Amino acid sequence: MSRTLVPAAIALALTASALVATACGSSEDPPPNAKKLSFELTDSGCVPSSAKAPAGPVVFEVENTGTAKVTEFEVLDGEEIVGEKEDLTEGLSGEFDLDLDPGQYTIYCPGGTTERGALTVVKG
Repeated sequence: MSRTLVPAAIALALTASALVATACGSSEDPPPNAKKLSFELTDSGCVPSSAKAPAGPVVFEVENTGTAKVTEFEVLDGEEIVGEKEDLTEGLSGEFDLDLDPGQYTIYCPGGTTERGALTVVKG
């Protein structure tokens, strides 16, 4: 490789690394006005199985309280996953945030006795 191509290759590699890091999300805190919703993963599924929130930023806090059957929490818009937390084995917890428009969403905890619940987002 010539001496002029080496700096260009390094710059390209650094740019690609920055794009990958951005695509994976950030460690920024959710907006201070975000509504927090807490859920537990149990053998029966998501607890609670239904929730209501104002439109805008919503933080989903999810904890596996001791089930091996359910290790994932998803928020669906129709059949599209708009947010999720995976691999929450017994005793683990995690969170994610979404900026939601008013409407009906599905809470989905695959493997539970009752896998699907309702999330109603109302105009704030």
